[in-house]
Amino acid sequence: MIKKLSDGRYKLDFYPAGSTGPRIVRVRASKQELKILQAQYELDYQDAPDRFTVDKRKLSDLVNLWFKLHGSTLRDAKYRLARTLALCESLGDPAVNKFSAADFSRYRERRLNEVSISTVNHETRYLRAVFAELIRLEQFQGKNPLANIRTFAERERELSFLTAEQIPLLLAECDKSSNNHCGPVARLCLATGARWSEANNLPRANLLDDRVIYSDTKNGRVRVVPIKPALAAEVRQVAYPVGVRLFSSCKGAFRKAVERSGIELPDGQLTHVLRHTFASHFLINGGDILALQRILGHSDLKVTMRYAHLAPDYMARVRDLSPI
Repeated sequence: MIKKLSDGRYKLDFYPAGSTGPRIVRVRASKQELKILQAQYELDYQDAPDRFTVDKRKLSDLVNLWFKLHGSTLRDAKYRLARTLALCESLGDPAVNKFSAADFSRYRERRLNEVSISTVNHETRYLRAVFAELIRLEQFQGKNPLANIRTFAERERELSFLTAEQIPLLLAECDKSSNNHCGPVARLCLATGARWSEANNLPRANLLDDRVIYSDTKNGRVRVVPIKPALAAEVRQVAYPVGVRLFSSCKGAFRKAVERSGIELPDGQLTHVLRHTFASHFLINGGDILALQRILGHSDLKVTMRYAHLAPDYMARVRDLSPI
């Protein structure tokens, strides 16, 4: 039916497929517009009645379909699938037609008492992406229930980095480890700004005499970072003599080396402190912020700018570069 509203506009409220189908609610400036729109919906229903049936699939059904059609191609495919299916279970795995933004908002309110804001934001993005991709692929006919749900603002974490005095102390403990690959991996991270996994999983062919090629990266982009030949030679001395990989897994050995060193690190920054240390000292020693962005492989300069305040000339040229 079409009803006139108090503000002079008109509202269409009807069920093209009857009471068992979806409800269509639209507001327009004129009654004639809504009559035309209603007629179009009725024609659409006659042409494709399946589009107007109630979607009774479970939330997990959509997640599995998304994984089959798109999610399996992502770099973190298995991890994201597991996280999103766990989210569906926490929500009670409702039927899609009974799942709303209000349901998810209530879930988030409870969830914030259990995990960090960052974790809740990741869950929001994951589930929102499932709906968005299935809509794009025409596998879901409704609206994205999470389209208007914004992620929470997160406090930027302080990026801890090692001082010039702490670096040799930590490396000495790494060299004492029973895993003799711990020291070389840590040195590669400090020399190139690599993530621990990138350095630890480095293929033999990607270590050259004067540079390292990181191909298995977080965002899929290949990075080539220069190194000193002496470091390349040092790495080869202790790396596996044959095979594809240079190193064994040694994150656990690094954790113990940090504990022995007595260096206290913020939660979640165990190995990442090496990447932060490279970036911090690169700028402290006069490096360029745009070069740092390319070295670290950041897609967005805003991420790299977290280190900008460490540059010795940061903000210092304002007086010289202003228009007056």
